[in-house]
Amino acid sequence: MFYLVRSELLKMHHTFALKLFIAAPIITLGLGYFLSGKSVQLTAYNWWYALILPITIAIWCASLISCEKRTQYQNIFCLPISMKKVWLSKLLAVTVLLFLTSLIMWGGCTVFGIFTVMNIDPLNGLTGCMLLFFAYIWQLPLIMWLTKKANYLVGVLLSFGCNVVLSMIGAESNLFYINPFAIPARIVCPFFKMHPNGLPIENGSFLLNTRPVIPAIGISLVLAVLCFWLTAWPFAKGDRKHD
Repeated sequence: MFYLVRSELLKMHHTFALKLFIAAPIITLGLGYFLSGKSVQLTAYNWWYALILPITIAIWCASLISCEKRTQYQNIFCLPISMKKVWLSKLLAVTVLLFLTSLIMWGGCTVFGIFTVMNIDPLNGLTGCMLLFFAYIWQLPLIMWLTKKANYLVGVLLSFGCNVVLSMIGAESNLFYINPFAIPARIVCPFFKMHPNGLPIENGSFLLNTRPVIPAIGISLVLAVLCFWLTAWPFAKGDRKHD
């Protein structure tokens, strides 16, 4: 499996998509500093999960599938291995990029905090970034499947649109669990100390309660497993009639 994941990452070598795992945090930090100066951490983290990270994930997933569609899947359907393993390797490749870019974002925000204002301490920053990592995994196989059935542009735009619009619906409600897109914006509230819209959270607010975090992550991980199996099955069948 290691070599399959490595192969998927090599397919993205020298592409814009691969460069994003470093470029996306840098762009976010630059925006945060330009818009907020010494409060760069607050703005950067908010832009990260509200805008930059969703579009980055969509580009990664869509790019992996698009490169296969250009060759009519000839590089993978002839392999003497299970197609479910191929699908899993693609998912793991994007998961690796998501994990690395999350660490880079946290490291960059922490460094900026040292030289400006430490609005969010390193431990809370790391916790928030790791929660976002787990909360977004379920979307990866869906974006890949959508790109396979449609095209690159549809996969990116639909994913990005859902994250931007739906992430704000019910995020501050006690029923935020029923909207998986709202989970990332809600579970980081106790750690980033800000509303999903970027405004500081008032002292004593229920949004600072960390009890909903574990159940929400559990839901996201269950969704990740379900989405993988629901998308891996048709891929393993080699159904290309709509591609």
